Amino acid sequence: MAKKEKSLKRPNKVVALITYIIALVALLLGLFLPYGTNPDLYGTTDAIWAFQLPQALSKAVPVQGLIDLLTNAEGSIVGAPFTYSLPITFNGLIEGGYDLGALFTVLYALVVLAGIIALIPAIVSTFSKKSRRNTALSAASFIEVIAFLFVSFFVFVQLTNYTLYGSEILAAIPYQWSWPLLGAFGGTFVMLVVQSVFYKKGSGIFKFILLLLSTLALMLAIYDLGAIIPPIKEPLDELIHKTDSLFDGKLYYSVALGTSVIGILPVLMLFCGAEGGLPTITAAMDGMTAIQQTLFICTLILALLVLINFLLDAMGLGKTTKRYMLVSNVVRYTLELIAAALVIILPFFIDSATTGLMSIVIAVLALVALILNIIRLIRFDRKRAKINKAVAAEMKKANGVIDDEQPAEAPEVEEEKPFVYIPPQYNLQEETVEEEEPQVYNPVIYNGPTDDFIKTLTTEQKVEFSRVFLERQCGNINFIPEYNVGGSNDRFFNSVFIYFARLRSIVSDGLFNKMYEYGNLM
Repeated sequence: MAKKEKSLKRPNKVVALITYIIALVALLLGLFLPYGTNPDLYGTTDAIWAFQLPQALSKAVPVQGLIDLLTNAEGSIVGAPFTYSLPITFNGLIEGGYDLGALFTVLYALVVLAGIIALIPAIVSTFSKKSRRNTALSAASFIEVIAFLFVSFFVFVQLTNYTLYGSEILAAIPYQWSWPLLGAFGGTFVMLVVQSVFYKKGSGIFKFILLLLSTLALMLAIYDLGAIIPPIKEPLDELIHKTDSLFDGKLYYSVALGTSVIGILPVLMLFCGAEGGLPTITAAMDGMTAIQQTLFICTLILALLVLINFLLDAMGLGKTTKRYMLVSNVVRYTLELIAAALVIILPFFIDSATTGLMSIVIAVLALVALILNIIRLIRFDRKRAKINKAVAAEMKKANGVIDDEQPAEAPEVEEEKPFVYIPPQYNLQEETVEEEEPQVYNPVIYNGPTDDFIKTLTTEQKVEFSRVFLERQCGNINFIPEYNVGGSNDRFFNSVFIYFARLRSIVSDGLFNKMYEYGNLM
């Protein structure tokens, strides 16, 4: 029976490994494939991101010793010219700016390297008959999420450059897209979605829907959707307000998200102001009235909230749902809805400002996301309450307390065969000594698999948990689902609580309390 149960977990591990390898290949292609469509660059080392790493490192860590190490005999930094530069000034506070693009390039390369190294134990764990830990899923959950955040940054930069300059001001010059980078973004994103839906089931689908809503809100709040999707450009132009100049004084507070391009301007002014002719936030608000400044700041806050919500929803695909996560979701989407409402309402009090269509759509999207998160939170709390009620009923029954109320019905199971209780055995190594000397015991050592829950246990409790639930040496407990180390274990903890009375003679109070506490945090 044990061999059969172990074999049931193998497909889950294989799926995690396959999706991990696909995402890793996409990330590697982003580093080593030539980018763009310009024949003068395509196919040369200058167009390969990996060859730009030395110059990126010199900009990310501007230490003279490192710069000297990377400088060749001709006095220039080795490697291809760095093309993903983005100086960050924080409203002009950092003179000359710090190259955040260079830092994220170096971090992206380090994450990919870590992903390659982690691939070895992931493969070993997947095909090992003894290993119960899903190393591939753990590695993918960490590597893919971190890499996705970095690659998203560069996609944002490309979209920003395209919507602000490539589509209009420099229309005569073909825009230089980095297709391998977009491929790395898309490959990692798709694998995160597949893993979320495969392992989280209904919860994963909910998370995917929320990510779609936040992605659409991001495109509407920050970017020119018409420039990115040409077929809808003309219909949108007829619905939204247009201004001839991107830096027209009126444009700063005639925000209204009438044209989506405006959403990115306050963000760029905050992070990159005073570079390349772009004014800072304070310079942009000079000469505005108090209510105009309020509208401008609200637009900035809305754009930042939409951007943050997108990143958090993307990260949430690889995370187990906790109550504090659901509460934070409700809070952040409530803030986004309030900011969108202010951007809609404030233009009514400004003669030169109009309420734009996009801000209304963003408010609707925020409202839908807020309602979905409230529903998830209510369902989560009801589930916890049902489990607590079942546990209380089982404890009363176990203690011989008769209650008029009928406890929550437990799922029907096959009649359990009687079993002999075997108390937990610990791996105590006894050293053979002479009779007159006291016996010496080495400390208990646990060498089994581990995850977030098992790490919370003492060494003795780890040994006990492994014997009872992983190795199943303490009797027939087929009514308890198999514990998936490193995976989703909602059904396991729910069953442990429901069948508390049957397990109380097998599991120590200390271990059961740890399981009860952890289960209520899930």
